Amino acid sequence: MNIFIGTATRLGGLGIVSCSLDEDRLRLIDTAMLPNPTYLILSGNQKTLYAVSSDSVRGEDGGSVAAYRIKDGKPVLQSRQNTGSAGPCFLCLSDDERFLYAANYHGGSLSVFPVDEDQIGERIQLIGHEGHGPNPARQQSPHVHQVSFIPGTHLLCVIDLGIDAVMIYEQDPVGGMLKLAGRLDCRPGSGPRHIAYGPEDKAYLANELGNSVCVLQRANKSFQCLQTLSTLPDNWQGDNTCAAIRTDGQQVYVSNRGHDSLAVYRILGNGLLARIGVYKTGGGIPRDFVLLGSGRILVAHQDGDVALLTWHPDRGLTQLTEPLPVAGAVCVCPLVHSCKAGKRADD
Repeated sequence: MNIFIGTATRLGGLGIVSCSLDEDRLRLIDTAMLPNPTYLILSGNQKTLYAVSSDSVRGEDGGSVAAYRIKDGKPVLQSRQNTGSAGPCFLCLSDDERFLYAANYHGGSLSVFPVDEDQIGERIQLIGHEGHGPNPARQQSPHVHQVSFIPGTHLLCVIDLGIDAVMIYEQDPVGGMLKLAGRLDCRPGSGPRHIAYGPEDKAYLANELGNSVCVLQRANKSFQCLQTLSTLPDNWQGDNTCAAIRTDGQQVYVSNRGHDSLAVYRILGNGLLARIGVYKTGGGIPRDFVLLGSGRILVAHQDGDVALLTWHPDRGLTQLTEPLPVAGAVCVCPLVHSCKAGKRADD
């Protein structure tokens, strides 16, 4: 299995790192330099890798998105376009893969691009959010953190940490343009970050600042919150922020940065959650992770490694092999299945 790792070059990362996973052993293959490629996705046929970058092309303001053709398991740059806004941090493709959508954290906006195979066209739309939240250090302005299509729809779910909101945009499937269709206002100061989709119109929302997960019920072109649970052990004290959230349809997993753990929840028959436990990952700042099946979980620790773990309800998390040292590891994207946001086998 080949794996692409996005790294924070500001933390010593080498850009996009290509690795292999064979018989539970991780091995570095190659690197492709790109400034801060902190999120990666694959096309459905897994021949094209898309990445965000903190730097623009042609010296313009803001960041950029890039497309790489996969050759012999290595990424080869094909095209790159500016987002027109600072801090791109997440990507998703439309279901037909004709359009690419980017979340711009620092700019508080989302960008829309046409796509033709591995060629990204010039940006056709830039939507900025307005407002702020009650946290003066983290919510002084909008911070768009994730974009993903609600499965089976043309509704783009946009998570904004800065204004405590889940915004729903309706996509024109022909032209790719977006218009606002709905909004869920979250608990003030909770700082929603990422969403994962479950069965029967349920979704699970990780709140970065609130250290919690919400169970959402789809309601026409928006959501309503049914349940909120902590991601931290009872009575634990310390600094922590949530990061990634994944589901395999039976459990929901959320990573904690600070407590350095995964919170694991069982999905009940009604779609609500019951927490099973909170388990240490063995590394520092688990920023991202991916579920590989059979209990195996690949975790990117921002403090400097990628670890292969296995989870069992009786034994918790167990390390399967020595972690692979990767400076600034913040995103993992395996070639074995699609990593399109909203389309991952583990979302």
